[in-house]
Amino acid sequence: MSWIRSLLCTAAAAAILIAPAARAAVPAVRSACAFNLPLNGPLCAQLGRSRELAEHSTWLAGVRGKTLVYASEPLNSAVEVVALGGGGFTPVGSLSLSPGAVPLGLTVDASQNLYVAAPALGSGTQSVDVFRRGANKPSRVYTDGLTGPVDVAVDSQGTLYVANLAKPGGGCAQGSGPFGNIVEYAKGSMHPTGEIDNLPGCPEAVAVDAKDDVYLTYIYYPSNGLTGSNVLKYSSQTKKLRNLNLQAPGGNDFGGLAIDRSGNLVLENDQADATVNQMLIFAPGSKKPSATVQYGGSGWGTSFRFFALLGTRFVAPAYVSENFPFVISTIATFDYPSGRELHVQHREPAPAPFVYGFAVSP
Repeated sequence: MSWIRSLLCTAAAAAILIAPAARAAVPAVRSACAFNLPLNGPLCAQLGRSRELAEHSTWLAGVRGKTLVYASEPLNSAVEVVALGGGGFTPVGSLSLSPGAVPLGLTVDASQNLYVAAPALGSGTQSVDVFRRGANKPSRVYTDGLTGPVDVAVDSQGTLYVANLAKPGGGCAQGSGPFGNIVEYAKGSMHPTGEIDNLPGCPEAVAVDAKDDVYLTYIYYPSNGLTGSNVLKYSSQTKKLRNLNLQAPGGNDFGGLAIDRSGNLVLENDQADATVNQMLIFAPGSKKPSATVQYGGSGWGTSFRFFALLGTRFVAPAYVSENFPFVISTIATFDYPSGRELHVQHREPAPAPFVYGFAVSP
């Protein structure tokens, strides 16, 4: 099962109501949540809901001229908003989504609108919600053609691309497709205007480069028990899809991706046994990484799949404790490409079990 599908299953378990006695026991199970979240979904969910999320009718006036950082909180059905300045982070508020929504990948377009990929549990609506900068209610909600949106990207023409799972919560075993597609919405259209299908695995993350070419990471599980993962590139000129056949040290398990100012492809990868999460930098045309970005000497923990790259900085999770990498993570900025930690929102107490997807509005 892909990490995203596992997360959706965990969120489904977290929706179960918790008895008062169980709520009283929540602090004692924090470590259990950390090491076996899928089996402790209900109690872990209570950890996520322990913080009241601030809602603002409008907060635009207070953030003019500031860089905003967005972080999705899957177990809270919310997106946290903070302002980033020279001294670090300042809390702004949060954007609440529909009950049952599991916000994952985020992006902003040239007009600084925020796009939130929000697969839903049960009978909930699969959607991509769009928020204007400073608004706490969506201005647009894409639903047509979506079966499990997990990530989003917008090109220079305003075209929206959605990495879309065929069966949220299902498996990604080799040969068990269809796995999903990339759904395309031309600027101004709320209905699909194109589709990239026949994917060799479950879609994980999507990005576009300066030429409006589309990149997608995918994952599948062959019968030998290993992980199959790579990157697809869809040319905006030829309209053809090809596999880049990249090779990561220790094996491929690619997640979030971005293209930097030099045209390098930057990929999150779970190295070897998935205990060391790294960012790998691939020069244009290269099959092997030219550099590795590793956090704290031991890599990011298991909740790190997405990041947001902005010039010489990127936003990714930082952890309150290395012993609880899945549950206790918070927003941090790092230097690119060195990976040196610059600012951390807070160390303790953590505002949510973990933050997942990121976007930056300069």
